[in-house]
Amino acid sequence: MRYDKAPMKTAGIYLHIPFCTKKCGYCDFNAYSGYKDGTKARYVDALCREIALRGDKSYRIPTVFFGGGTPTVLAASDLVRVLNTVREYFVLDDDAEISTEANPSDANEAYLRTLRGAGFNRLSFGVQTFDDRLLKMIDRVHTGRDAASAVASAKAAGFENISLDLMFGLPRQTLADVHRSLDTAFTLDVQHLSVYGLIVEERTPFWARRERGKLPLPTEATEAAMFAAVMERTANAGYTRYEISNYAKPGYESRHNQIYWRNEPYFGLGAGAAAYLDGARMANEKHPIRYADQCLAGQSPTVESETLSPDDTMGETMMLGLRLADGVSLAGFAARFGVTISERFGEAVSRNIEHGLLEQTSTHLRLTERGVFFASDVMADFL
Repeated sequence: MRYDKAPMKTAGIYLHIPFCTKKCGYCDFNAYSGYKDGTKARYVDALCREIALRGDKSYRIPTVFFGGGTPTVLAASDLVRVLNTVREYFVLDDDAEISTEANPSDANEAYLRTLRGAGFNRLSFGVQTFDDRLLKMIDRVHTGRDAASAVASAKAAGFENISLDLMFGLPRQTLADVHRSLDTAFTLDVQHLSVYGLIVEERTPFWARRERGKLPLPTEATEAAMFAAVMERTANAGYTRYEISNYAKPGYESRHNQIYWRNEPYFGLGAGAAAYLDGARMANEKHPIRYADQCLAGQSPTVESETLSPDDTMGETMMLGLRLADGVSLAGFAARFGVTISERFGEAVSRNIEHGLLEQTSTHLRLTERGVFFASDVMADFL
């Protein structure tokens, strides 16, 4: 008698490196500066221990993403060690997308060659702007020249999938500044751009400065003009907007981030990392020293866990999926949940279509061009 093996489950892997050379004034991520090399080395030991604790070869892993913080504040050998530990305890696809975020000032060619030789095949540089005046205002430690040099080093090291993070709506930033940063990015001829509007988050230095009236932000009208310019100019330069803030040349869309936007499973490893597996959302201890203590003692670092109800999962699937330019698949949603989008969210769909913010094609529900500018309001209707 023949027994077929059950098909392998699929999940991405996110690995959090919580250290930075200097934390930016707008950042509310789980990131810390000022830790010594010994603490960082102990953290790497702990992260490898967590990978061994969480390892699960019943999953097929198509993407691995190192985020932060700034992963490249660690030695290249440390990142390679972590990746090799992932390979030991998980089953990676032969063509897995293996990405790391990187600071331009950390990215010399020898460092990047080490990463490329170990199997990293995608880099995401946190550039934010090429304007040195603005970089200083937002507490970045690199210059515009460093960013351009980092891209050249990455190409020389053999990377063929390079992304740049840019921002608009920064303090004292003008529309002309945004155009100049885009000009430079296009000249560098990278495969992917993530272009985000600044969000001033609570409990950040930028929030405190704004509360004191000391954060000179562009007007809403100027920020909208910046966003419109980004969408128009990236399209003219050969990039397709496949998500609200992400633009790619054909075939270079971030495979890892699409796992999030489609509300699909992923492991989260490292201090403060979140995971979504088997309908449950989990989060690790945030503080890197307490996290390391727990892992090195053989204990689970998970401090929060919540199993989502079907209604919660449907709402999050809509909220995340509407970020994609294609939107949410009508057939895919029905197959996953056993109910159609119109049956579950008919009122919200009708209202947003009537207001010109959503449109329904034969296959998908998606934001209209106007709806992109009001995306947060539309998504809130589905939660």
